[in-house]
Amino acid sequence: MSEKIRLSLAILASSAAGAALWWTLQKPQVVLAGPPRKFHIQTRVVTPVPEPPAEELTPQPTLIEVDTATINKRIDALARELSTMWTRNPEELVTVIDDASRNDPASPSVTLLLAIAHAETNGKILDVSEAGAVGLAQATPVACRQEKFDGPMFVTADYLIGSRAYIMKKPLGDADTIASLVVAKDDAKTRSRAKRLLESAKTLRSEGIDELQLLAPYASKRYFANIKAADEHNAATLKHLGHLLDKGSRAELRTFRDETRKEYRSMKQTQLAAWKRYQKDLAAERDRRIEKHFNMHATYVKKNMAYAAGEYLGETFDERFSAKQMASFLVRHLERKAKEARKLARSESKVEEMTAALYNGGSHNVKRMLAGLIGSLPETERYMKKVPATKRRLDLVIEPVVKEARVTR
Repeated sequence: MSEKIRLSLAILASSAAGAALWWTLQKPQVVLAGPPRKFHIQTRVVTPVPEPPAEELTPQPTLIEVDTATINKRIDALARELSTMWTRNPEELVTVIDDASRNDPASPSVTLLLAIAHAETNGKILDVSEAGAVGLAQATPVACRQEKFDGPMFVTADYLIGSRAYIMKKPLGDADTIASLVVAKDDAKTRSRAKRLLESAKTLRSEGIDELQLLAPYASKRYFANIKAADEHNAATLKHLGHLLDKGSRAELRTFRDETRKEYRSMKQTQLAAWKRYQKDLAAERDRRIEKHFNMHATYVKKNMAYAAGEYLGETFDERFSAKQMASFLVRHLERKAKEARKLARSESKVEEMTAALYNGGSHNVKRMLAGLIGSLPETERYMKKVPATKRRLDLVIEPVVKEARVTR
């Protein structure tokens, strides 16, 4: 077979194979499927993750609770400190004074109030002094009336007589002091000083008389007539002293001094004797009522049940025995003394000392001391040092409590 014929046959064969392939591709395809495939669905149990338990919140104290806790801590701290200072029933004392202070927006500090109360009685709230002062604040009837306390009060003729003598003798004491200067040394310089002191004595002559007017509910018209007569006598005495300082001799001044001194001492004796009787009567009636009400010996009740006895006596006999009433009185009276102290103190740093001095000595004595009419008031001078020192001691005790309260707020 020739080469040409073989080439033609190859081409034909190739064409036939291509045609067959094309034909096959054009036919529908039948796919034999096996049984359906089973899918195993695996159920996954998802355990929910528990939410974290709610945080247990510590209840936050209210402002009232914070204040109450602070008050209690302050009371405890002050009571502990006062117990080391020989104070009777310190916790009760602190509590009644703290309550009174918080009820008065203008109240002096609790520590100053406590320092005064401690200086007055060391917490012996049923005590009666030789001047007829009673209770926690050692209040007199005059002072209670001054602060408008009008509850029951034991006031006798002896108290009235002693109080009148106490006030009305003071100008006579001034006259004695002034005349004695010249009697001791008579020269121009001394007489000049004596005249300056006389002017102060004239200014202070009526100091305290207004306080005696507060005793009107217990006194007669005759009582006040005697006060007026005594005031006129004192004015005449000081006027006569002025004439003697101008023109009188040393001998005349001595005679004047001796007569005035005798009169002064007589009135002072009247004062002391009358007040002593008043103290005795008041204490006896206090004890009689305690024993009748509590059916116990008065000494035991005063030591172990003082605050209960005080409230009973305050309601039925004399309000000055009530610790609650006297804590309120102390707040008011100390406010009054602090205002007066700001006028008399030489600087702001001395106001506290002056307040204490006025509380203890009274304005009539302190003003005379400042004017030079009284050389010294030993008890008052000790008092005006002791009270600020005690206050500072108590301030240091409660300082940590105050700081903690600020942080808590």
